[in-house]
Amino acid sequence: MKKMEYSESRVSDAGEIQETLDAGKQDESQLPDFSKEVPKSRKRSEHGDTVHIHYGWKDTSPSDILKVEKIDFRKDEDLEGLYRIAARDKADTICFTHNNTTYIMRKTLHEIAHALYNARGKVKGAVESIVGYLKSVLGTVYVIAKVPEESWSFDKRISKGNVNYVDVDTLETKNKSRLVEMITEKLADLHANNFIIGRFSLNNVLLSQDDVGFTDLRKLRVSRKKSFVIDEFKSVLQYLLAIGFVSKEDIYCSIAYYAERNKDNCSEWYKERSGKKPKDELDIVTRLEEEVYN
Repeated sequence: MKKMEYSESRVSDAGEIQETLDAGKQDESQLPDFSKEVPKSRKRSEHGDTVHIHYGWKDTSPSDILKVEKIDFRKDEDLEGLYRIAARDKADTICFTHNNTTYIMRKTLHEIAHALYNARGKVKGAVESIVGYLKSVLGTVYVIAKVPEESWSFDKRISKGNVNYVDVDTLETKNKSRLVEMITEKLADLHANNFIIGRFSLNNVLLSQDDVGFTDLRKLRVSRKKSFVIDEFKSVLQYLLAIGFVSKEDIYCSIAYYAERNKDNCSEWYKERSGKKPKDELDIVTRLEEEVYN
């Protein structure tokens, strides 16, 4: 991993930013005290398509806002002015809006945040867009995902900005069936590249007008064996069955689609389970269906 250096000192820029922000707040006596807090210094550098910014603060004690110490983000992302967030530092999940764009931050380790940021192009389409990561003045590391348009989630913690909360109990049967189809399609795409989500629930699902993607990628990893992805697919179906989200018809259709999309992985899984190669795809579908119900 290349060492990141915040070598380009922008003292004059930081001073100008400080003066502008302070001046703009002189007449806003009704604003809360924290809104008048700005970094005392700012150092910016670039490496490839990544922007690195380091902020210095006079007060680093715990407060009602999250103060950013370091942030790394894609050059084409408008996060230059993100130095504080109106949320509790060390919270597990934070959803906020910056420059009319909604972002979701999740607490994690630096190594995981860095790995997810670097892997963003390898799992495109099936998962949320990771655009950066930051470290707060209290030492908390967050990975940052972008919500590009109006979305819906089953997780109340992120129902802010462009993300709307949806109660699973309000969905009609036909809508649940369609959602299961979309989840299966995305899982099949992800597993075709040997990626595993690691821990799935409906909170991992982020819906847009005509698509579905997976959010909260902190457990995302590359599978060591092809058959492991089949076990995850089976676990997802068992979870959806346990919460009453899928019908038997949904399960059969999902397995049939998945087995066709991931033939090699499914064949290896079947051979490990039965000790012999499958005669045809029906053998795989039947065995998978049996294990889901058992």
